[in-house]
Amino acid sequence: MAAPDGPAGFELTEHTADVGLRAWAPDPAGVFEQAALGLLSLICDPASVAGSESYTVVAEAPAGDLAAVLVAFLNELLYRIETDAIIFAGIAVGEPTDSAVSARATGEPLDAARHRPRLGVKAATYHRLFFGRLGSGWEARVVLDV
Repeated sequence: MAAPDGPAGFELTEHTADVGLRAWAPDPAGVFEQAALGLLSLICDPASVAGSESYTVVAEAPAGDLAAVLVAFLNELLYRIETDAIIFAGIAVGEPTDSAVSARATGEPLDAARHRPRLGVKAATYHRLFFGRLGSGWEARVVLDV
């Protein structure tokens, strides 16, 4: 596996009928942030979303590892988008533990005229899930069911 490119970022990769997401950063919180930005970039153009409101996003996972918490976190973002009809522009993640994470997201209520959907993401999955150190930083890989 190649080392991450740059200090932080994300990339989308092809995976059969799903979408692979690879995120990297110097620390686990940064990986969570980059993974969230990658997910949100699939849903709509982030430039079309105003960060005018603030939302708390909390996720827990009983599995006891950062990878499971990441899946729960991404699925919580999808749940909030679907049930609360909001879309996120940015996110600041607190230090995740092996069972929970809390984040502060900025965004606004979903506006179908401005927030043109790109791709329907159903869920983050455990398929080929990875979260760990890679070189001097951290990396995660998750497959998104679309």
